[in-house]
Amino acid sequence: MTRTILPANYERLTARDLWQDGVGWIWDRIIPFVTEDIRLELMSVVLDTFTGAEDRLSWIGNPAGEFTVGSAYTLLTKNDAPRQNMECFFKRVWGLTVPERVRFFIWLVGNQCVMTNAERKRRHLCDSDICTVCKGGVESLIHILRGCPAMKGIWLKIGPRRRQQAFFDTSILTWLFENLGENNMIEGSPWSTLFAMTSWWGWKWRCGNVFGENRPCRDRVRFVKDVAKEVSWSIEKCKVQGVKPARVERMIGWNPPTSDWFKLNTDGASRGNPGLATAGGVLRNQHGEWCGGFGLNIGRCTAPLAELWGVYYGLYIAWDKKIPRLEVEVDSELVVGFLTTGIGDAHPLSFLVRLCHGLLAKDWSVRISHVYREANRLANRLANYAFTLPLGFHGFSLVPHSVDSLLQDDVIGSSRPRNVCIA
Repeated sequence: MTRTILPANYERLTARDLWQDGVGWIWDRIIPFVTEDIRLELMSVVLDTFTGAEDRLSWIGNPAGEFTVGSAYTLLTKNDAPRQNMECFFKRVWGLTVPERVRFFIWLVGNQCVMTNAERKRRHLCDSDICTVCKGGVESLIHILRGCPAMKGIWLKIGPRRRQQAFFDTSILTWLFENLGENNMIEGSPWSTLFAMTSWWGWKWRCGNVFGENRPCRDRVRFVKDVAKEVSWSIEKCKVQGVKPARVERMIGWNPPTSDWFKLNTDGASRGNPGLATAGGVLRNQHGEWCGGFGLNIGRCTAPLAELWGVYYGLYIAWDKKIPRLEVEVDSELVVGFLTTGIGDAHPLSFLVRLCHGLLAKDWSVRISHVYREANRLANRLANYAFTLPLGFHGFSLVPHSVDSLLQDDVIGSSRPRNVCIA
């Protein structure tokens, strides 16, 4: 990597000195001293020289830019070292048909956070790491749940005989992962449920032995089978009785604006989020006729920022055309929320939201609403088309050939099916 030495007269420059209102960044003074990646990121940034707002600090650890204790802790404990991917394992844990406390226990086991005697001795909290039940081995996590004679006898009686050798020879994470994904029915309950409930009761019996709280149980094998069966039946019954949001199939398409109104549809796209990003928009009248459009090759940014750029340029074009009444449709609920309810000053996107609010506050009528993607296909096509264009803004007074068929589809009222929730 080569190191670029800045000229002496650059040392005292501010960002404002490298920005020209109405034009943007003065690239002739920037490009010789920055990498291509930085140039792409700068392309998506605009300096707010209109609203008079002062610079603000934004906390990098929180998407909203606000400091929280939780986000600070996450930053302090962040470890970029390579680690085993546990996503598939935890999906199985949280998908178990068991009570929540059992899921949480299995999650603790997967993270190896259960306080066994071996762990207590390692932390210098006790002098002995011997199992208090069998008195014959180190009380590790795998010993409590599988290796201790008190548990091994139960597993031998409830587990499939053809898998017994592999069952007792694997590591704890492999053991958990394989058995939590096994759903063969064992006397009325899936094996994953029986396995999880037996593991939890193994820990519960161990704690009861330590604190002297175990109640007499003639047949622990029959007990865990009955408990697993009852748990499976109860949870399945709750699923049947639970009320799920009703969904119906509806035909979704673009609808023209009401008489004397114009409609603006905008969309943004980011390949990577953050990644190379674009935006597009189209302005139409009540007959669905093309009144103007644009494509914007932004550079590198997130999807919400790309969506906001689309709204900003769409509003700017509509105001420049002296349109008195405008309907704005966006398929991002997040962006619609920013525009209708506001955004915190510390939010990284607040600068662009303020610029949009500045346009919305002008002397005209603007209505903003969320629509499904099926009603926003033309704007989406324009955003994708912008990936093929040079960096910067490109206005379209005429319909680009690549979107002409979609424009005609919207004019004739074409629609597509979508399953939507109903109240």
